[in-house]
Amino acid sequence: MTEAQYAFTHFLRMFVLMAVISAGYGYLIISVVMTRKRAFILQFLSLAGLGALFSFLVFRSDGMWSGAPEVSQAILIGMFTATVIFYMFCLLIRAVGWLIAR
Repeated sequence: MTEAQYAFTHFLRMFVLMAVISAGYGYLIISVVMTRKRAFILQFLSLAGLGALFSFLVFRSDGMWSGAPEVSQAILIGMFTATVIFYMFCLLIRAVGWLIAR
């Protein structure tokens, strides 16, 4: 099996993906362990489910199969997409709730 030579920008992108995923999942895991509220448990399960769904969708795309498919890359991109979308909706819901309560 030949090893692919990646550029520095590829490693930088993967580092950013891993940082966002670690921060997103880490916050929820710490919240679940410290407070044990149902809301955080449901958020964690929904984030994990979204991550699995988006990873599957990325893996099934035609662009992924143009060469040898990389499962780890599909999982990272899917989890990153799910994390960004999940927290985008969390912030949107909090902003709307703050405006309504005001």
